[in-house]
Amino acid sequence: MIDRAEPEMNPVKPRKMLNIALGVIVGLAMGIGVAFFIEYLDTSVKTIDDVERAMQAPVLGVIPQNVGYLISEGPDSPHAEAYRVLRTNILFSLKDPKLNTITVVSAGAGEGKSTTIFNLATVFAQNGSRVIIVDSDLRRPSVHKILKVSNSVGLTNYLLKQNTLEEVIQTTPLPTFDFLPSGKLPSSSMGVLSSAQMKELIRDLKRRYDYVFFDSPPIMGVSDASILASEVDAVMQVVQYRRYPQPMTIRAKQMIEKVGGNLLGIVLNNISMASDENYYYYSSGYYYEDDKEEGADSGKSSTKKASTTED
Repeated sequence: MIDRAEPEMNPVKPRKMLNIALGVIVGLAMGIGVAFFIEYLDTSVKTIDDVERAMQAPVLGVIPQNVGYLISEGPDSPHAEAYRVLRTNILFSLKDPKLNTITVVSAGAGEGKSTTIFNLATVFAQNGSRVIIVDSDLRRPSVHKILKVSNSVGLTNYLLKQNTLEEVIQTTPLPTFDFLPSGKLPSSSMGVLSSAQMKELIRDLKRRYDYVFFDSPPIMGVSDASILASEVDAVMQVVQYRRYPQPMTIRAKQMIEKVGGNLLGIVLNNISMASDENYYYYSSGYYYEDDKEEGADSGKSSTKKASTTED
C-alpha cells in the first residue's frame, strides 16, 4: 500500500491572517495601555472635581477655547455667556458692594489671566457698571495691546509722582470702561507696587468706580502678584486646562492665602467643551448653535479672535 505525499495548497508557515490578527490585538492593547499610563502621569487639572478636590476652592467659571476680546465682539457675542456666568458668581461671592477691587492671578505664564480679566471687566461695563482695568503687570504688560493704545505713560508715572491720575487714565470705546496702562518701568522703581502711593491709588479708585480690576504677573515668578493679592478686596486664580501640574497650582493658591488674600475661587480656562462631555452643560446649548450659524453665513466677514492662552 503506497500513500503518496501530496503538497498542500496553502503554506504551513507563515500564517499571514493569524499574524495580522494577533498584531492588531497586541498593538491595540499596548496602545490603550500606553494611553492610560500617560494619562496617569499627567497631573494637570482636567476636571472641575480635580480643582475642588485638590485645591479646596469653588470653580467660579469655565471659559471655552478660542474666545476673543468682547469689547470688539459686542454684548451679543456667544462667547460672552461664560463671562456673564463668571460675573454672576463673583457678585454672589462678594456680597458686600464695598468689596469692589479684584485681581486675577495665575501660577505660570500663558494661562490666560489677562484675557480673562479684560473680558470680565468688559462684561461688567456692558452691564452698566463704571469700571476701570489697571495693567499692573509691570514685567509683561499686555492690556494696552488689546486696546491698541500707547503704554508710554501710566501706572508707574503716577506712582512715581510724575503725572496726576487724570493724566494717566485713558478711555475706551465703552463709555463706562476706563483703562490705566502700566507705563514704562524705570530701573529704579521695582518696588512701586508696595509703596504707600499704590495703596492710596487703590483707595482713590474704589471711590471713583463701581469695580476696579487689576491685571498682575504670574504669582510664582515675582512678588508683585502677592502684593496685589494682599491689597485688593478679592482674588481669583486662573487655571488653564491641562497646562501645569496640580502641585504648581496648589502652591499658587497657598501663596495667595499666605499673604492674606481673599480667594473667591478658581476660573478654568481654555476648555474644549465640544470634546469634553464633563463641560458640555456649561455651553448653555446656544453657544454652538450661534457658532454654526456664523459659519453657515458666508456673506458675513469673519472676526479674528485671540486665543485665551495669551497672557
